[in-house]
Amino acid sequence: MSQPNSDFNRFLGMEIERAEDGVCEMTLDVDERHMSIAERVHGGVFFTMVDTAMGRSVVSTLPAGRGCATVEAKINYFRPVQRGRVRVLARCVNQSRRTAYTEAEIRDDEDRLICKATGTFMLTETMAQKERERF
Repeated sequence: MSQPNSDFNRFLGMEIERAEDGVCEMTLDVDERHMSIAERVHGGVFFTMVDTAMGRSVVSTLPAGRGCATVEAKINYFRPVQRGRVRVLARCVNQSRRTAYTEAEIRDDEDRLICKATGTFMLTETMAQKERERF
């Protein structure tokens, strides 16, 4: 089931192409707001893309109203990007009652591998979580 784009995603320029059946694809047209002082896309932009896409891949497997939260994520960067369009493909690889394991990769518009990531997500009963009580 496809998910609507959030204000945060729109702010960064990320577009959700699809999010269904444990798979999420998103795209980003690189512009100056994504650049580090080294004149390449900041690694945090790519981390945000894979985290968002991996989470959406998990949510696409859950009943309506349920959600997830990132427990752990790891990323490896392979090459810089200075322009063009990048695409992330994320898959929910394994799911238990309480957690889900995901993998994602980002490729540039010439299909070169930019980075790969993995993530573990806690499954939640509701999409939005209230702040926990503090003891």
